[in-house]
Amino acid sequence: MRFDPEDDLRAFQAQVEERTNQALRFSAELEAVEVTEHSPGGEVIVRVDSAGGLADLRFQPEADRISRNELARLIMDTSRRAQARLAERVGEMVAAVYGSGSGTATLINEAYAKRYPGSGDSDGR
Repeated sequence: MRFDPEDDLRAFQAQVEERTNQALRFSAELEAVEVTEHSPGGEVIVRVDSAGGLADLRFQPEADRISRNELARLIMDTSRRAQARLAERVGEMVAAVYGSGSGTATLINEAYAKRYPGSGDSDGR
Protein backbone atom coordinates (compact mmCIF):
# COMPACT_ATOMS: atom_id res chain seq x y z
CA MET A 1 0.00 0.00 0.00
CA ARG A 2 1.33 3.37 -1.00
CA PHE A 3 1.46 6.21 1.55
CA ASP A 4 -0.16 9.41 0.27
CA PRO A 5 0.39 12.50 2.43
CA GLU A 6 -2.48 14.22 0.59
CA ASP A 7 -4.91 11.66 2.08
CA ASP A 8 -3.68 12.45 5.58
CA LEU A 9 -3.93 16.16 4.89
CA ARG A 10 -7.50 15.83 3.58
CA ALA A 11 -8.50 13.75 6.60
CA PHE A 12 -6.98 16.30 8.96
CA GLN A 13 -8.71 19.15 7.14
CA ALA A 14 -12.08 17.34 7.36
CA GLN A 15 -11.54 16.80 11.08
CA VAL A 16 -10.74 20.48 11.62
CA GLU A 17 -13.83 21.52 9.65
CA GLU A 18 -16.05 19.16 11.66
CA ARG A 19 -14.68 20.49 14.97
CA THR A 20 -15.17 24.06 13.79
CA ASN A 21 -18.77 23.33 12.79
CA GLN A 22 -19.34 21.59 16.12
CA ALA A 23 -18.03 24.62 18.01
CA LEU A 24 -20.20 26.98 15.96
CA ARG A 25 -23.32 24.88 16.59
CA PHE A 26 -22.55 24.73 20.30
CA SER A 27 -21.99 28.48 20.43
CA ALA A 28 -25.38 29.12 18.80
CA GLU A 29 -27.11 26.70 21.17
CA LEU A 30 -25.39 28.27 24.16
CA GLU A 31 -26.44 31.75 23.06
CA ALA A 32 -30.08 30.62 22.90
CA VAL A 33 -30.23 29.04 26.38
CA GLU A 34 -32.68 30.60 28.82
CA VAL A 35 -33.91 29.40 32.20
CA THR A 36 -37.22 30.27 33.85
CA GLU A 37 -37.68 29.89 37.59
CA HIS A 38 -40.70 30.48 39.84
CA SER A 39 -40.55 31.66 43.43
CA PRO A 40 -41.67 28.94 45.88
CA GLY A 41 -45.01 30.67 46.55
CA GLY A 42 -45.60 31.58 42.92
CA GLU A 43 -45.30 35.33 43.47
CA VAL A 44 -42.53 35.89 40.92
CA ILE A 45 -41.43 34.33 37.64
CA VAL A 46 -37.88 35.14 36.52
CA ARG A 47 -36.20 34.30 33.21
CA VAL A 48 -32.44 34.60 32.75
CA ASP A 49 -30.59 34.58 29.45
CA SER A 50 -27.47 32.66 28.47
CA ALA A 51 -25.26 35.20 30.25
CA GLY A 52 -27.28 34.90 33.46
CA GLY A 53 -28.83 38.34 33.00
CA LEU A 54 -32.45 39.08 33.77
CA ALA A 55 -34.44 38.59 30.55
CA ASP A 56 -37.94 38.75 32.01
CA LEU A 57 -39.65 39.37 35.34
CA ARG A 58 -43.31 38.66 35.98
CA PHE A 59 -45.37 39.36 39.09
CA GLN A 60 -48.27 37.05 39.85
CA PRO A 61 -51.33 38.05 41.94
CA GLU A 62 -49.70 36.43 44.98
CA ALA A 63 -47.09 39.21 44.92
CA ASP A 64 -49.76 41.71 46.02
CA ARG A 65 -49.91 40.05 49.43
CA ILE A 66 -46.30 40.53 50.47
CA SER A 67 -44.18 43.54 51.39
CA ARG A 68 -41.86 45.21 48.90
CA ASN A 69 -38.85 44.05 50.91
CA GLU A 70 -40.06 40.45 50.79
CA LEU A 71 -40.78 40.82 47.07
CA ALA A 72 -37.26 42.15 46.47
CA ARG A 73 -35.80 39.20 48.38
CA LEU A 74 -37.91 36.76 46.35
CA ILE A 75 -36.76 38.33 43.08
CA MET A 76 -33.11 38.05 44.08
CA ASP A 77 -33.44 34.48 45.40
CA THR A 78 -35.40 33.34 42.36
CA SER A 79 -32.88 34.97 40.03
CA ARG A 80 -30.00 33.20 41.80
CA ARG A 81 -31.77 29.86 41.50
CA ALA A 82 -32.35 30.49 37.79
CA GLN A 83 -28.67 31.33 37.34
CA ALA A 84 -27.65 28.15 39.20
CA ARG A 85 -29.94 26.13 36.91
CA LEU A 86 -28.39 27.91 33.93
CA ALA A 87 -24.95 26.74 35.07
CA GLU A 88 -26.27 23.18 35.38
CA ARG A 89 -27.88 23.29 31.94
CA VAL A 90 -24.72 24.67 30.32
CA GLY A 91 -22.75 21.89 32.02
CA GLU A 92 -25.07 19.30 30.50
CA MET A 93 -24.73 20.89 27.07
CA VAL A 94 -20.94 21.01 27.27
CA ALA A 95 -20.76 17.38 28.39
CA ALA A 96 -22.98 16.30 25.50
CA VAL A 97 -20.78 18.04 22.93
CA TYR A 98 -17.25 17.73 24.32
CA GLY A 99 -17.53 14.95 26.90
CA SER A 100 -17.79 15.50 30.64
CA GLY A 101 -14.10 14.85 31.27
CA SER A 102 -12.75 17.09 28.53
CA GLY A 103 -10.65 20.16 29.21
CA THR A 104 -13.24 22.30 27.44
CA ALA A 105 -16.04 21.00 29.66
CA THR A 106 -13.97 21.52 32.80
CA LEU A 107 -13.06 25.08 31.84
CA ILE A 108 -16.63 26.12 30.97
CA ASN A 109 -18.22 24.33 33.94
CA GLU A 110 -15.80 25.90 36.39
CA ALA A 111 -16.44 29.37 34.96
CA TYR A 112 -20.23 29.03 35.23
CA ALA A 113 -20.10 27.35 38.66
CA LYS A 114 -17.88 30.12 40.00
CA ARG A 115 -20.11 32.85 38.62
CA TYR A 116 -23.42 31.17 39.51
CA PRO A 117 -23.00 28.83 42.49
CA GLY A 118 -25.92 26.51 43.22
CA SER A 119 -28.49 27.61 45.73
CA GLY A 120 -29.23 24.09 46.86
CA ASP A 121 -33.00 24.67 47.02
CA SER A 122 -34.25 24.92 43.45
CA ASP A 123 -37.88 23.95 43.25
CA GLY A 124 -37.35 22.51 39.76
CA ARG A 125 -39.85 24.64 37.80
